[in-house]
Amino acid sequence: MKPLYENFIASARAIIEANYDDEDFGCPELCDALHMSRSHVHRKIKKALNTSTSGFILRVRMEKAKESLLKDTETISSIAYKVGFSDANYFSRLFSAFYGVSPTQYRQSIMKVP
Repeated sequence: MKPLYENFIASARAIIEANYDDEDFGCPELCDALHMSRSHVHRKIKKALNTSTSGFILRVRMEKAKESLLKDTETISSIAYKVGFSDANYFSRLFSAFYGVSPTQYRQSIMKVP
């Protein structure tokens, strides 16, 4: 990440982390919270992280899901809802695309490690 954008990305991440469980939280809500236009937020995120605003929000949600899979014994569906997805199957497909394994496979691989 470019040093010029560290504070901006930290602020954006903090806002996302405070709202990642809200399935209605997305780009417009992030832009409102940052008091910036959508194009300005997208441009800064793209330059800093080489991803879209929605991609950044998804990344934070997937990181939170991964943490929950490690710590919690909740069902995959519960974790999906906890990180802002109303459809557990959609969550599982996105998790698989993001990490290359399903949430269940990820949890099982972690549990096998001594």
